[in-house]
Amino acid sequence: MAITKKKVQSHTVDEFISGAPDAPHVQEAEKPKYVKKGKKLQITLTISQPILERVDAMAERLGQSRAAIINLAIFQGLESGLQIDPSKSI
Repeated sequence: MAITKKKVQSHTVDEFISGAPDAPHVQEAEKPKYVKKGKKLQITLTISQPILERVDAMAERLGQSRAAIINLAIFQGLESGLQIDPSKSI
């Protein structure tokens, strides 16, 4: 059996340091904040209980789903503009 020399991998210093388990990694692509559901995107929405109760009441009154009412409100707000400060229109 012959004695062979172990192959040494040539790495740059930066590659060596970045390979350490505690090394700061290059920022990975941020995960999307939604789940694709067919042609639409599912998101998570946090809403106060009184507003949700009003949305649910309106949805029942109009015979629509909660999601339909929320989508319509968002659409109308984007089309017509929102007033956060009455002196400014978005």
